[in-house]
Amino acid sequence: MTNSENNDQKNQDSNEISTLELSVWGALLTTLGDAISTIAAVQALKEEQQEQNSNNDMQQQIDYLTNEVKQLKKQINNMTPWHL
Repeated sequence: MTNSENNDQKNQDSNEISTLELSVWGALLTTLGDAISTIAAVQALKEEQQEQNSNNDMQQQIDYLTNEVKQLKKQINNMTPWHL
């Protein structure tokens, strides 16, 4: 093998290694991006569940207060039926 053939072989081996390294780095970055996307999706799901729980609590409070108003109206109507 001559010097130029040796250099060509080294360059070709070097290019193959670089290509393999780029492939590995690309796969690593893709995996990292997927992990970040998964974490974001889980966080969004947790926030949605918290919001639904908050809405349920608010609805319970509204229902309670509505019932209280109804009871107060009944009491008022029973106390002074001639003023209405």
